[in-house]
Amino acid sequence: MKAHVSHQTLPLPFGQVYETLKKRIVAHGFILLHEIDTQAIVAKHGVAIPQLRQLLFFEPKYIAEIMENDPLAINDIPLKLVLQEIDAQTTQLSFKNPVGSLQGYMLDAEMAAELLERVQGMVAF
Repeated sequence: MKAHVSHQTLPLPFGQVYETLKKRIVAHGFILLHEIDTQAIVAKHGVAIPQLRQLLFFEPKYIAEIMENDPLAINDIPLKLVLQEIDAQTTQLSFKNPVGSLQGYMLDAEMAAELLERVQGMVAF
C-alpha cells in the first residue's frame, strides 16, 4: 500500500457512509467538486464491481497560496475520498494524505497539515 494513503474499514453500509461524507464535506467548509461513480462507469463496459465512489473536493482559499508558491502542486489537488463497498455492512474509506502528497512542492507545510487535520475530522466515524 502507498505510504501516503490513509484508510479505514467501517462497520457501516456503503450508502450510509456515502451520504454522511457528502454532507460532511460541505459542513467542513469544502466544496464538493465532482463525484465519480466508478461502478457505473465500468458497468457500461461489462465489468461488475462492488459499489465504488470517488468524491473530489477542495477549499478555494488554498488555491491562491498554491498558485503563488508552486503551481505544480495543482497536480495533487483536489483532495479525494474513495469509498468502496466490502459487503452489505462494511465500507472501506481511503484518501491521500495531503501532507505526503504535497510534500516536495514549495508550499508551507502548515497548509498541508491543516488540510490533513480538516480531512481527518471529516472522516472520523
